[in-house]
Amino acid sequence: MALNSRVHHDDMLQTAELMHQSSTHVALSKLVTALNEGRDVIMNDTLSCESFIKQTIAMARNIHEYQYQMGVGYKVAEDGTVTENYWERLHDTKEENQSKEISNGKPCTKKPYSIALFGVVCDSYLAMVRIIRKAIITRSAVNINSQLKSHKMFANAFPRYCNLVDYARLCCTNVVGRSPNVRTIRSIFENEDRWGTCIKNYKCLKVLADLNAEADSVYELHKEPNPIMEPHSLWKNFIRTKKYTYILRKLHASYYLSVEWCGSKTFAASVPTYINMYSK
Repeated sequence: MALNSRVHHDDMLQTAELMHQSSTHVALSKLVTALNEGRDVIMNDTLSCESFIKQTIAMARNIHEYQYQMGVGYKVAEDGTVTENYWERLHDTKEENQSKEISNGKPCTKKPYSIALFGVVCDSYLAMVRIIRKAIITRSAVNINSQLKSHKMFANAFPRYCNLVDYARLCCTNVVGRSPNVRTIRSIFENEDRWGTCIKNYKCLKVLADLNAEADSVYELHKEPNPIMEPHSLWKNFIRTKKYTYILRKLHASYYLSVEWCGSKTFAASVPTYINMYSK
């Protein structure tokens, strides 16, 4: 499938991976520095690595009393043992703050952080449209199966994240043909049952939690009954209408000229249609 490690897009994928690793390291360094200094922080993340998110939230909860630095991260030893240590606590800052208060004559006590979580989801096939469209426009690609896995991990972990933060909101961007307007599905605030049974049943999140991350086709993303094939799904109502036949032919032609192709024929037929879903 397009932008899958099983086909010949190695240069594009490897370049994107190297850029991602480098930018991630810089971002994490800036994050811990900003938190140590007590600044307001907005962190943009896939929220798919549960251990990283939990350790980061724990650090933010305690950083008003301790200094932190970056840890070794994710490491696999020769014997297969996995170590995940993203942040290291350095020292207690209470004495340091007290000495500053004495010398300056002003309070120097850091306040604990309040943590808000905003999750944004969309149906998996819409996410793949946006990935493929971006790859063709910018020549910067990510592995589709990795993205599907990331979506699935996020959907399964989101309920547990909600119990760790002060405020949580889940939003959906299921629109095509235009830029999405973030629509609130569920707001959790000052609620004894921070997750509850309602949000577990939200269709968009549940569908993501059950998707097939190894899919080679839009038709393989979900088990039967496939929600993509439901009568009122975006795929049924918008993508497969006859009015887009002409545009679809043009997209087929331009797509095969711009991207070397080898993979599932079913997905090959779907990709240009995918692109059409999010084209201007």
